[in-house]
Order: sequence, then C-alpha cells, then structure tokens
Amino acid sequence: MLNRIKNVWDLFVLDWKRIFHNKLTFVLMIALMIIPSLYAWFNIAALWDPYSNTGGIKIGIYSDDQTVDLKGKEINIGDEIVENLKDNKTIGWQFVSSKQELDDKVKTGKYYAGIYLPKNFTENLLSFTKGEIDYPEIEYQVNQKINAIAPKISDKGAGTIQDTISTEFIETASKTLLEVFNEIGFNLDANLPSIRKITSKILTVDENLDEIDGYTKEVLQLQAKMPEFKQKLDMANEFVDYIPELNKTTDKVVALNGKLPEIAQYGQLVYDVQGNIPKIKNAGTQLNKADNDMDKIVKMMDDAINEATKGLEVIATAQKVLPDVTELINTADGMIPDLQKQLTEIAEVLPTVTEGLTQGLEVLDTLSKVSAKLAADIGALDTETHTAQIHDQLVKLDKQLSTQLQIIQSLKETLTQLSTLPNAPDFSNALAQLADLENHVSHAQANVQSILDNWEDYAAAPAKLQAKLTEISNTLNQIVVSINPQEIEAQVNQTLTNVQHMLNSAQNITGTIIADDTMKTLDSLLKNTTGIINEAIGFLKDYQKEMPAIQDEIHTANVMLNGNMNLIINGINQGADFFRNDFPVVQSKMNKATLFIKNDLPGIEDDVKETMGKVNEKAPKLETALNAAEVMIKEDWPNIKEGVQKAANAIRKGEKDIDLDEALKYLKGDANAESKFISSPVKLKTKDVYPVPNYGSASTPFYTALCLWVGAVLFSSIASTKFHLEEEQVGKYSKRQQFLARMGTFLVVGFFQALIVTIGNQLLLGTYTKNPVWNVIFALIIDLAFMMMVYVLVALFDNLGKGIAIIILVLSISAGGGNFPIEMSGPFFRAINPYIPFTYAVNLLRESVGGIYWPSALKAITILVSITIGFFVAGYILYPRAERLFKKVGDNLKEGRILH
Repeated sequence: MLNRIKNVWDLFVLDWKRIFHNKLTFVLMIALMIIPSLYAWFNIAALWDPYSNTGGIKIGIYSDDQTVDLKGKEINIGDEIVENLKDNKTIGWQFVSSKQELDDKVKTGKYYAGIYLPKNFTENLLSFTKGEIDYPEIEYQVNQKINAIAPKISDKGAGTIQDTISTEFIETASKTLLEVFNEIGFNLDANLPSIRKITSKILTVDENLDEIDGYTKEVLQLQAKMPEFKQKLDMANEFVDYIPELNKTTDKVVALNGKLPEIAQYGQLVYDVQGNIPKIKNAGTQLNKADNDMDKIVKMMDDAINEATKGLEVIATAQKVLPDVTELINTADGMIPDLQKQLTEIAEVLPTVTEGLTQGLEVLDTLSKVSAKLAADIGALDTETHTAQIHDQLVKLDKQLSTQLQIIQSLKETLTQLSTLPNAPDFSNALAQLADLENHVSHAQANVQSILDNWEDYAAAPAKLQAKLTEISNTLNQIVVSINPQEIEAQVNQTLTNVQHMLNSAQNITGTIIADDTMKTLDSLLKNTTGIINEAIGFLKDYQKEMPAIQDEIHTANVMLNGNMNLIINGINQGADFFRNDFPVVQSKMNKATLFIKNDLPGIEDDVKETMGKVNEKAPKLETALNAAEVMIKEDWPNIKEGVQKAANAIRKGEKDIDLDEALKYLKGDANAESKFISSPVKLKTKDVYPVPNYGSASTPFYTALCLWVGAVLFSSIASTKFHLEEEQVGKYSKRQQFLARMGTFLVVGFFQALIVTIGNQLLLGTYTKNPVWNVIFALIIDLAFMMMVYVLVALFDNLGKGIAIIILVLSISAGGGNFPIEMSGPFFRAINPYIPFTYAVNLLRESVGGIYWPSALKAITILVSITIGFFVAGYILYPRAERLFKKVGDNLKEGRILH
C-alpha cells in the first residue's frame, strides 16, 4: 500500500518537475490559473451597479398638451410634467421640439423609447369637473431591438410618469373634496392655536431658508468627500492588516537588542585590528613586493616547464637505448665498447628520475591544497541561487582530483620500482602515506562524480547538496602530504647512484654482471618518470594560463590595499571610535525601544484594532445616510423650498388681506394632510435580509462559479489526462497510479484558479463578501467538485468527455439560476435545475457573500462533496478499463476524420 502511494507521489512530483523545467509550459500553467479569473472579473466589473447608471438610458419626451381654463385659472399639466422631469436624473430624459423628431430618434435607436403627451391630455384629465369622464392617454413607444434590458428600464420611466400623474390627481381631487366637507360640516375653531403655530413655523422656516441652504451645501460637501474618506479608511485598514508584519519587524528589533552584547564583543575585535594597523601596513608592503616580483615568478614557471621538457627529451633518448643495451648484455662480450657508451647515456639520465619524483611530490602537495581550497569555496556558495556555478566548479574539481590520482599512482609505481633495485632503501612509509592519500582523494572524487551523475536531484534539494559538499570539503581538508621530498630525494639519489656505479663499472657482459630485472626496472622507472613529469608539465601549463589573471588580481589587490591604505586605516579608527563613543548610545536607545515594544505596543495595537472595527462598522451606515441626504437635497429640497416660500407668501398675504378668524369658519380640517393620506394611504417599510450593496457583488457567485467550470474545461482542453512515461518507467507505474498522479496536477491547478478568483474578487474588485474566509473555502470545495468531474469525464471519454463538460456548462448557464430566478425560466430548465452541480455551487457562494445560513450551506456542501466522491470512485474503478470499454466510441468519433 505504501509503495503504491509512493509511486503516485513520485509521478505527481515528476509531473511538476517537467512543468518547472519547461519554461513555456510553466508560463502556460500560470496563465491557465489566471485567465478563468479574468472572465469573472470583467463581467463583475462591467455589471457592478448598472441600476445606478440608468441616467444614460435616453428616453425622449414631447408634450403637445393645450392649456385649459378652469374657473379662471390656466392649467397645462403636460408642461408641468416636462418641467418636473428636467430635475429628474434617474433616467436620461431628452426633451425634443416636435413629434416627428421624437419618432425619428426612437426608430434610429438614438432614444430607447419616446413619450408623447397629446393635445387633449389636460382637457381629458380634468373632464370629471364637467360631469363626464374622458380617460387621458400617454403615447409610449419603445425600440425593442436595441437591447434586452433597456426597454424594461424605459417601461419603468413611463410607469413613473403614470404613477406621478395618478398620485397628484388623487391628492388634488381628495383635497378639493375634503375642503368642501370642511366647509359644510366640521368646526375646527379649537385648532386655531395650532394653525397659528404652524403658520408661525412656516414663516420661521422661510426666514431661515438661506441658513438651511448652507446646511444642505455642507451635507453635499461632506458626501463629496466620502471617496476620500473611504480611501483613507482603506489606508487605515491596510495599516491594521500590516500589524502582523509590524510585529515581525519589532520582533527583529527585540532580537537585535538581544544580540547587542554579542555585537559589543566584536568591538574588542575592532580594537585588536586597530592595534594591528602596523601589520596591515606591512601586509601592504609585502603585497606590493609580490606584485613587483610576479614577472620573476612567471619566468621561473616558464623555466620549470622548459627544464621538465628537456628532462623528457633526455629520458626519451635513454628509453631508445635501453632495448639495445639489454640485447647487448645478453648476446656479446665483444661489444663492450658500444655497450659502455650506451650505459653511460643511461647513467646520465638517472638524475632526471630524481628530479621528476621530487617535482611530482611538490605538484601533489600543491594540488592537494588547491583542491581543498576549491572544495571550501564551492561549499561556501549558496546552493539555492548558485547551482550553475557550483556545477561548473565541481567539474573543475573532478578534473583536478583525477590529476592528483594519476600523480599518486605514478609516484607509487616509481617508488615500488625503485625499491626493487639493488641496495634500495625502505620506501614502505612513503608508499603507505601515498596509499592513504589515494583513498581520501578517491573518496572525494566518488562523491563529486555522484553529485554530477545525479545533478538534477541534488539541484532540486539544496540541503542535501550542501551536506554532500561539506563532506567533500572535510575529506580534502584531512589530506596532508607529509612525505619529505628532500628525504625521498636523498634515498632515491643513493639508489640511483648505486645503479649508476653498477652501470659504469660494467667491464664484461656475461649476462650475470647486470641482471635482466634491473634493466626492466630501469625501463619501467623511466616510463613512470615520464608520466610524472608529463602530469607536472600539464599542471604547470594549466596554472601558467591562469598566471595573467592571478597577476592581475594581485596587482588589483595591491592597488586596492596600498591605494586605499589611508581610507582603510581611517575606517578602522572610525569603527573603534564608534564602539567607544556611539555604540553605548545606540545600546541605550535599543533598550528603550525594546521596552516600548514589549510593554506599550500591544495595548496600542489593540486600541487601533478596536477603533478601526467600530469605524468600519459605522462607515457604511454613514455613507448610506449621506447618499439618502444627497438624493433628498438634490431632488426634493428645491420643491420643498419652493413650497415653503409659496406657503409663507400666501400666509403673509392672507394675514394682510383676510381675517383669519373669519376664514377658519370655513376651514374645518387639514385638507392637505388628509388628501395626501388618501393618495398614498400606506407607507412601505423595507427591511433587507442578507443585504448585498451592489449588483456586481450580487452577481459575483454566478460568475465565480462559471469561471471555475470554464477554468476546468479550459485546462482539460489543453492539458492531457494521460501520463507520459519513459520506456524504463512503463512497467513500474499502474494505470490507477497514473490516474491519481495526473488528477493531483489537475486539482493543484484548480486550487490556484479558485484561490486567484476569490481573492481577486475581494482585493482587486472590492466585492462585498460577508464571510470572506468561508468564501475562499467554499470556492475551493466547488472547484474540487468541478475539476474532479471534468477530469474524470475527459480521462474516461477523451474528446467526448470534453463535449459533455461543455454541454453541462451550457445547461448550467441556462438552468443554474445565476442571474434570474429559476422560476422565470422555462419548464425544462426548472426541471433540471435541482440536478446540476452548478445550482449548488452558486447557492453556496451566495451564502458567503450575503451571510451564511448553515442548513442551506451544509446541504450544498454535502451534494458537492458527494459528487466529488462519486466521480472519483467512478474514475478510479473505470480508468484502467476505459480504453477497452469506450474504445468503440472513440473509434466512431475518429471515423469522421476531423476529431483527434
């Protein structure tokens, strides 16, 4: 069981490794996570608050109404309606000069609708005063083809006119009737003080209208500053959100304060450095000397290479002679003169063996130090950010270690062969040290090659790579070449002197004076010496190539150090002055800051959070109140003001021209109030349940759910549900394991699609969400269900599954009840509404936007989780047999020669 789970995990990790290693695929994956969100964001932003923008809906109006004389008073209701509409900004009223212009602009689509008041409009409206009733008509025409929604808004505009006329008519008629009733029956003498009080109040209001106007302007100014206030409020909320980050920073301050005693200890180091300024000056002198001597060092290296090359030529000459010498020793005594000449040549080359051996030991010692330094430098690099540089340096280290091993092996062979010569000293100690050295170098090289052979795995695991690099560095640091070149040189010289003496003293060649083994040993010795010298030459040439760079670096260091010596010394002195004079002050201030952070800052943060909570709670109510006040001031206050002025003028005129006591005999009731009651007897008190402040926020659940389904379909159209395996992997992983691994990739993409769209809705668009955290969680549950459905459909049915997913998408838009109540849809869509997952997805998101009613939310969650489990089980069972079960369907589709 654990092995199966591991296989699934390995495939899942392999999937994402392939994605990360292919830059184009990785960019496309990121795009597929973001693009579906754009679908939701653009639609939500476009429909943010359409009903507050109806002022752009153009409706033309033209009144052809004729004035009517009623008891000496001229009345034209059509003109009054037109004048009143000029102050109405809820719809874009357009006032034209003729009926023909009105008709033309409606037909061309410049106006969504047109309203025409005929000539007899007022006459018919007042026909009841003559004892006969002629119903007045308003001619209303609407262009239905322009837009589906605009005609409904236009209808509302026409209905508004009709309602206004009806209300005004009822109020006027009832007022007249009540005035008659009061005149013939009711005695209101007792209300005279109240009437006088009311008239006094009206006059007082009229006298203070300018002051009231000032208040209204202040209210409008305050309302105009609401966006600025909200912006500042958002900034304050951002500060509250930043408090955790601030706490992290303050934690660092506290931690830094705890480190101050340790930092103070470093001050002593600065004092020590200040005391060593003479040594620093001396180092500058030495560096300058080294810079000046670099040309001599370069020449010495060139001479060493030349000498080693000449040594190789001498050895090559001796090696040519050895076969002839060996043959002469074994064949003829009469050839002694020739043999003696050739033995002399061989004897002359033997010192070169000593030089080669000494040179090899010196190169070996240098290489060991260079390799240890290179390993330490590699280990100091950041394994997360310098992977490419680490790889290149490891290749270089591997080459150096190979050279070390070759030199070690050549030295071992050379010393082993020397030990076989006559009267040879004991080289066992040197051979044992070389063997130990070989083991360390071999172990280090094995680790280096292991990293290079498995580079991708190590590059993906920085901690593992760092541990391996540390091991290599420790191994190479243990290498100490303790072989004394002078001691070996003396022993080798003694051995070769014996051989040389033996060769020079050979007078007769009988086959016994000089043994065959000795000549063979000399031959092998010369070959090994050639190898050592070649390795040394190679090493010297490699570093000869680097000498210009080294020379440049030393020169640069010399210029930097000696050219800035005064600056460096001044910096050291300033650092010492800082620790002596300024650091105690910093220490004191850091202690005070730490005490403030620990003792005072938590209380301040709590106060800020509590205050901002209250402000955030009251701000929407303030905005609503100011918006309502703005509407009242702009739309109602001019009429109220005009009415007050007219009433005040009438009262003043009445007080001047009419005896109020006499007039009260005819006023037996408040006809105005009663007529208003008759015209509008019921007041509507509205209470919002789960309020959502704007249309964009209300439509967010629909477009978010739609975005998640579109994202799943889009990803399944581009990404394959089949897992590509290499030949060596085919038998290792089962179909179900491949199904589960690729399913994990799909679900990860879905997870980020849901996360991006919900967080974007809240942060980028600022949509209203009552429960933002649950909104994100619900979206993740929905996306899990949607992505599982689409993945299983495509995995089982391939292209047919994609088609099924698109059909579900189309049905979801029509039958999901997203924008319009499902009861407004046709019978078919009402019937399938309870059976499509989209219904429950939209409902679940609505819960988090308006406010969660958990019985409804749990029902939707249960259904979506059940769908997820059902599709998972079906896919898990059927996927291994999918190709066999649904092969015929796929073949039939392919016979059309258009689907792949």
